[in-house]
Amino acid sequence: GAASSTTTTTSAAKEICETQITSTGTAEVLCTISNEEDSPRSSLWSEVAINAAKQFTITQRKKLQELGALDVERPVKIVGTSLSENCGLGDCVLDSGEEKKEDGSEMLDDANTKIIHFQRHGQGYHNLICDMWRELGKPIDFDSADPNLNPVVRPEFLDPPLTALGMQQCSSQRDLCNSLSPDLVIVSPMLRCIQTAKLSFRDHVSTVPWVSHEGCREELGLLVGNKRRSITDIKADYSEINFDDIEHDEDVLWDEYGDRRETLLEKSERIYKFLTEYVRSRPEKEIAIVCHSAYLFTLLNAVM
Repeated sequence: GAASSTTTTTSAAKEICETQITSTGTAEVLCTISNEEDSPRSSLWSEVAINAAKQFTITQRKKLQELGALDVERPVKIVGTSLSENCGLGDCVLDSGEEKKEDGSEMLDDANTKIIHFQRHGQGYHNLICDMWRELGKPIDFDSADPNLNPVVRPEFLDPPLTALGMQQCSSQRDLCNSLSPDLVIVSPMLRCIQTAKLSFRDHVSTVPWVSHEGCREELGLLVGNKRRSITDIKADYSEINFDDIEHDEDVLWDEYGDRRETLLEKSERIYKFLTEYVRSRPEKEIAIVCHSAYLFTLLNAVM
């Protein structure tokens, strides 16, 4: 369940990643690393879910390597590093070519820096069904359109909500999220992420703006569990969230992929564009982003 600049797992709803992005062409990522086994919240994760996350880490990392997605050079370089307990903003090295301090480390330009807290959603019903399949020893082929091989393509899984356990996982984050000071909360338009944000960041609902953006949603295409409802329907339930940055009412982005999944390279480009074009252009200096596990894995491995 740890998140880092080289590997992460899917069981990391409890993880918060802090990212500093500068407009000078370099980003510094500060991740709070926690050990799933040592965490007081480890009981909220089943053994099958943790094992699936570990296997996901191995297979996805291999796929990224085979595709050459780990070595893509982009105009804005995003670098990852661990955030220690005594590492304040002025103590962290930023590879940005900015003015250096007396000790030789580079100064952090507060005017061009943002702190971003990433959070993965809690357990959704699609996650639960997949865990149940694994407990029964049934393999899942996420590339298959056959519901007998891939339960997440079933139409019943359209925009699945959190399970009772998922809600408990998110509520366990409240104290941690309450200790943060975001100026803005950005959520994926998927229901499980909105519910996660409302439970974890509930103390920030009336104090800062909340917006939704397609750039931080999960993989597009094929998997019905990653297809959202219409914005009209979502707005009816969550009128306090601003959806103006989402262009289409219906899920045009997901539909464009049809029966194929968004590739890892396509996903990494979408993530990169979201961070460098949207997040960096926002006026807020500290932002919370509630998104998805495979999204975060690609971000931490192929974008940073």
